[in-house]
Amino acid sequence: MRHFLQHFLTELSDLVLARECIGCKTLGTLICTNCHETVHNRAQIMRDLRFNDLAEDLRIPLAIAHRYTPPIDSLIYRYKDNGIPELARILASVLSGAIAQIPRGDPGGAAETTRLPILIPIPSRKSSIRARGFDPMILIADHLAHEGFPVAKWLVDQRGAGRSKTLGTADRMIAAHEAFRIERIPDSYVRDPVPAVVIDDVTTSGATFTAAVSQLLLAGVHVIGCAAIAGARKS
Repeated sequence: MRHFLQHFLTELSDLVLARECIGCKTLGTLICTNCHETVHNRAQIMRDLRFNDLAEDLRIPLAIAHRYTPPIDSLIYRYKDNGIPELARILASVLSGAIAQIPRGDPGGAAETTRLPILIPIPSRKSSIRARGFDPMILIADHLAHEGFPVAKWLVDQRGAGRSKTLGTADRMIAAHEAFRIERIPDSYVRDPVPAVVIDDVTTSGATFTAAVSQLLLAGVHVIGCAAIAGARKS
C-alpha cells in the first residue's frame, strides 16, 4: 500500500504542476479527446481459443478493445508501472467495448440474454502485486462492478515469479500450464450458471486465457468468452 501511495502522490504532483496527455503529450489533460476517441470503438474479436482437449470443437471467442499500439500501450504501462489510479476508470471503459463484442448465450441454447455476464479477472502474480502495491485487473474489475457488471474473483494465481513478455508462444503455453486454481464456486452459481467472461489487460499468445478458462470450465463455470484491453501478436 505504501508503494502505491508513493506512486499516487508523485503522479498527483506531476498532474497538478504539468498535466499532459499520456498518449500524445498534449498539455492540459491526462488523456486528450483525440487519444480518448482513438482507444474507443476499436473493439473486435481477435480469434477463437480452442479447447479440443475438453470437448470436440470447443471454441471460445477472444475479444480485444484495441491493438497493443499507441496510445493504449502507454496508458496500460503508465497505469501498471507508475500506479496512476485515475487510469483504471478509463481502461475499464475501454475494456467494456471488448466485452460487448462477445455473444451472450444462455447455457444449453444459443438464445441471447440481456443480463450482463459475470466478469472473472485474471489476477496478477503475487510478486507483481507486492512490487506495485495493487492488482491492476482487480481495480479495473471493481470499476466495471460499479457499472453494473457482476464480478467473481474465483481465479487464484499459482505462477512463480518471472516475466512472460520475453517468452515465445510455445514457452508461454508451458509456463501457463496449471497457472491457476479455482476458489470454491458458490452453490448459487451452480444452480444458475450465468455466462461468464474472463478479463485481462493484455493478451499475446492467449496462453494465460487458455490456462484460466480450462480450469474454470472444469470447475463448471459457463465461460462464453475472453476480453482484453489490448492484443498483440507474437510468434
